[in-house]
Amino acid sequence: METNTKPMRFGTVLLGLLFFCNPNFAAIDVLPDCIGCLLICLGLTRVALLYPFVGEIRKTFLKLAGVDAVKNLLLFAVMGLGSGTAEQPTALLIIAFAAAVVELIFLLPALRGLFDVFFTLASRYDCPELYANPYGGLSRTDSLARLSMIFVVVREVVCLLPELTALTTSSFSDSEWDRLYEYIGIMRLLACLLVALFGLYWLVRLVLYFRRLHRQQGMLLALGESYSAYMVAHPGVAIKRRYFAAFLAIGAGALMLTDFYLDFENVIPDPVAGTLLCLGVLFMGVSPALQVSTLLLSGAYIAVSHISSGLSYSFALEFSASALGKNREADLAYAEMWIWSAVEFALFLALLICLMLLIRAVVYRWAGYRAEQYSAFEKRNHRDMLSYFDGQLLLCGVLGFLSALVSFLFDYIQTPSGKGIYHFLDYLWMFDFGFAILFSVTLCVTLTRIYLEIKNRFRYD
Repeated sequence: METNTKPMRFGTVLLGLLFFCNPNFAAIDVLPDCIGCLLICLGLTRVALLYPFVGEIRKTFLKLAGVDAVKNLLLFAVMGLGSGTAEQPTALLIIAFAAAVVELIFLLPALRGLFDVFFTLASRYDCPELYANPYGGLSRTDSLARLSMIFVVVREVVCLLPELTALTTSSFSDSEWDRLYEYIGIMRLLACLLVALFGLYWLVRLVLYFRRLHRQQGMLLALGESYSAYMVAHPGVAIKRRYFAAFLAIGAGALMLTDFYLDFENVIPDPVAGTLLCLGVLFMGVSPALQVSTLLLSGAYIAVSHISSGLSYSFALEFSASALGKNREADLAYAEMWIWSAVEFALFLALLICLMLLIRAVVYRWAGYRAEQYSAFEKRNHRDMLSYFDGQLLLCGVLGFLSALVSFLFDYIQTPSGKGIYHFLDYLWMFDFGFAILFSVTLCVTLTRIYLEIKNRFRYD
């Protein structure tokens, strides 16, 4: 049997490591480490199929990605409270310090394990340029692994020192120590400069190492042949990978559709959620006509939600509900906002219907056991499973409709608060948030169950 002999590459791993090169400024990571971790996991996917121990390294990077994502969300939430909050600097430092400790707990063994993977592959495929010990009893792989771990420790410590100094000196008012706070900007700049220089040196070492790695054509070609042979023998791997990525993007997009406002502006704009939904649809690979329709609706929803959000924010800044009926400009702005909101609402409903139908097509195409694998009794179970998912997708559609409807009412129906029954509309935001959470959680649970059934279909591959 002929297989694809394309060599296996590790460029995605190098790209992921680049996200760790930059310093943190005032506890903010410009290039989020969580993205780097996900890229490294993606770069190790193929070799993990051939060598199960690599899967443990991927799990460590996935855990690190989760920790870093939570840290970034917490920092974003604390900064969203406003600079006038007295506890903000303390909260930022506590989050940054705790996250640095936890991240190092995962990052150090992850980096060590990553370079152990390359050392093991070099030894197994006889690549002495990577595993030989030319200098000081260390191979190039071991030397780079040690440098990597030293760099990430130095990066965390040096970048946190100015923040610790700022917090400490702020408690010594009317003293000589308080004058240090005047130089906090210079201290942060020096810390960033030192880490940036060290990171640049590490980056050069990384690039040189991966150049040597990609010269090992014998090893890379052998890995590519083994991977191709594995994929031919296990056709379900590609299918499971496709729908894992699709459902992950759709689930993340659904969660990000939940509105959370700070200063009348949604923290996670709907266009971001729409983009994730669009990416998920691209991976579906069933019912081309329905897939194209869903993609077109996703693109239209992204554009319209961006316009609608901008008009809503502008109206909240310039006018108030009391100006309606008294100010012609306010009436025109409100009418324009309402029309675009109604268009966004209609597009979301159309997108929701197409998305549920597309997921249903995936269920009927890939979920459950193959026809040759089950008896007549199991066929009845298969029909029951399909009927169950029809009910679950219908429930998701109803919850999505209610979430969109309440969000539309909450955002765009202005009423005098505190007068009779209108007083209850002040609490409509709770139903907006609650239905959005119910919809996103129900959809994520349903997608998880569908993915498990897809795994069942290829259980014996």
